[in-house]
Amino acid sequence: MGAKHIPVTQCGTWVRTSNGGHFASPNFPNTYPPNKECVYILEASPRQRIELTFDEPYHIEPSFECRFDHLEVRDGPFGFSPLIDRYCGIRSPTPIRSTGRFMWIKFTSDEELEGLGFRAKYSFIPDPDFSYLGGILSPIPDCQFELSGPDGIIRSSQVEQGDKLKAGQAVDCIWTIKATPKAKIYLRFLDYQMEHSMSCKRNFVAGL
Repeated sequence: MGAKHIPVTQCGTWVRTSNGGHFASPNFPNTYPPNKECVYILEASPRQRIELTFDEPYHIEPSFECRFDHLEVRDGPFGFSPLIDRYCGIRSPTPIRSTGRFMWIKFTSDEELEGLGFRAKYSFIPDPDFSYLGGILSPIPDCQFELSGPDGIIRSSQVEQGDKLKAGQAVDCIWTIKATPKAKIYLRFLDYQMEHSMSCKRNFVAGL
């Protein structure tokens, strides 16, 4: 996958590309609408980090501690991931970098005093935590499963059974569950144990 542009009319999305891309507040470069809440989740490849930079013009309604219109950036894939900062005003933020391969971003506008908004570019850079002797560790192999039917079981052991993983190797696997039209998917954990699961940074399970 190459660089991806999120249409300016799209308010919130999960983005997974190989070369980065950009996104903007609704209606940019025109004034953003009131009472909007847009969540963007950026995902880099394993062993990469995310760098976020902002174009000009940039204008989000200024307020003390950015309590009104604002852009909230978190270091991870969730709304409870560690907060990097909240941003507003007329000066674009300096480049923002994640410490892992996910970044969670929420743009919020209230009922009055809208601005022109923002346009942000995201790019992916090597994660220095996985560098050694000036080199980069080998890429993590592709690991994907597709499931369908009225019910089924997902197990982490399926990774080893499917020859997706070698002993001691990092893994990044995706299970895609396909339901029939108008059906909902109900997922219940029967057994769960993750190392350092409270941090939800290096080791985690997430529903997309």
